[in-house]
Amino acid sequence: MMTCAVTTSFLGCLATTYLFIRYTLYLDFSCWQKGTLWLFFLLIGCFPLFVSYNFESVFGRFYLYWRYGLYFFFVGAIILLVLTLFFDTGWFISKQVSRLYGKEVLLCAMSRRACLWMNAGVIFVAFLCTCWALYEGIKIPTIKNIEIQSPKVKSEQKIVVLSDIHIHRVIAPEKIKGIVKRANAQNPDIILLAGDIIDDDVKKVADITSLLKGLKAKKGVFFVTGNHEFYAGYKPTVNAMNELGFSFLENNGVALNDIYLAGIPDTFSGKAFGKTADIKQAFAKAEDGQYKVLMSHTPTEFAGDKVFDLEISGHTHGGQIFPFHIFAKLHNQYLAGLYKMENGANIYVSRGSGQWGPQMRFLAPSEISVITLKPLDDDGK
Repeated sequence: MMTCAVTTSFLGCLATTYLFIRYTLYLDFSCWQKGTLWLFFLLIGCFPLFVSYNFESVFGRFYLYWRYGLYFFFVGAIILLVLTLFFDTGWFISKQVSRLYGKEVLLCAMSRRACLWMNAGVIFVAFLCTCWALYEGIKIPTIKNIEIQSPKVKSEQKIVVLSDIHIHRVIAPEKIKGIVKRANAQNPDIILLAGDIIDDDVKKVADITSLLKGLKAKKGVFFVTGNHEFYAGYKPTVNAMNELGFSFLENNGVALNDIYLAGIPDTFSGKAFGKTADIKQAFAKAEDGQYKVLMSHTPTEFAGDKVFDLEISGHTHGGQIFPFHIFAKLHNQYLAGLYKMENGANIYVSRGSGQWGPQMRFLAPSEISVITLKPLDDDGK
């Protein structure tokens, strides 16, 4: 995790250096003033290095505000970078248009004073977007409804998917309570916990994790491991979830009338911890005619393995904070939503009910996914 923080901080420093150059260009500051300001920008870029739980012993009960505050500035810088690049792209295009047609476009013709005001406006909009990103991160996720029809489904089944809650020591217990209440309100037949539920030392978050015990479903609550369960400790996290009364699926499955539900260990990190996904073993007891559902934390294309009808995944967070949507999509074939896979099966990728790192989201809202499986209509539609 430290390597991730170092890499993020390095990229953050590159971003804030660009912002420093971009926003001090029109300022009448002395060299030492600009040097001091540059150090401040670099410090913001390095903030991911200073949110470690090691600082909890330094700040005590104020650690929560320390962590949230540093992430607010860091994410704010990322959002400001995105808005600035959009603005600069518009300026570049207007300049090319003016050269091509010999006419001054508004952005191209701006004076130094107008540029200063425009910069101030971009910073203000970035601040508002950052406040919105914080709200999107801490609020209780909204319901995302998905309907899938199949001739294999004999009676309507409602599946609630909770993925990527990322329970850690500074998450608000009220949020977990709200997630449980909103999930139960859907009156689900099945609840699936699709990995990355626990993201901290199990003992440190035992009280918060225990709130999940309130989840209720007619046919049970099932879970699989995500990559963060492996990072937090495979055995402790699995034991903690089992103690809550949830059913663990790892290369095995269970028949729920006309639905067969199977689960596998996380395909992203499982191999490194000696837990390899085995699709054939997971569906070994499935019968012909059953609608087969696979729970796999990381969306994975099992080319040639048309042994299931629907894969349910998470992991991507839908990008969580734009523009990381781009990198999440490059790393994962499926970003968020319902897709048709190359093997012919459907896959639904949840954006998740929580988030990793900063408790913030920008242009990637959290969700409680409600998948309703329905039989085909009488007319076959």
